[in-house]
Amino acid sequence: QCGICHSLIQGKNMVGPGLFNVIRCTSGTVEGFRYSPANKAAEITWSAEILNKYIAAPREVVPGTIMAYPGLKDDAKRANQIAYLETPH
Repeated sequence: QCGICHSLIQGKNMVGPGLFNVIRCTSGTVEGFRYSPANKAAEITWSAEILNKYIAAPREVVPGTIMAYPGLKDDAKRANQIAYLETPH
């Protein structure tokens, strides 16, 4: 699902910012991507735990985000997505 708007290729942004090595990165800092003020100001360090909450309900974690994704409610699917993001690419 994430691959529709995000890339895992280093330095490649799409509709959304690239997710290459997103774990332990700070929100709103992918070079070359124009973020909403809410994402720039969030100053979140992405971890598996925070990504789990964000993927489930982005607007609850970052109120004011312009990401159109409504959230993924399936716990197992979120866990699989996060495991994939944690895997070196």
